[in-house]
Amino acid sequence: MPISAKPKKASPDDFIAAGGSVAAPARVLEGASPPAHPLKFPRDRVLLERLDGARRATPVKLPRNTWILQAIAEKLEREGF
Repeated sequence: MPISAKPKKASPDDFIAAGGSVAAPARVLEGASPPAHPLKFPRDRVLLERLDGARRATPVKLPRNTWILQAIAEKLEREGF
């Protein structure tokens, strides 16, 4: 004796008919425009070695790009931007 009724077989149309929501539009800051190109860093070997040395000294290991972005954010905050 079955405990529950046999499930109804769904068709692909049932899935489509269930629908969904429309994606929200991207939020744009007032007066902001997308960057013309990504940031570029010089390929100065000495500078990169110093940067990697400072990055290795931190307790949490971060990718170089993340570490650089975090450093930029900290500098902007210190300068009041």
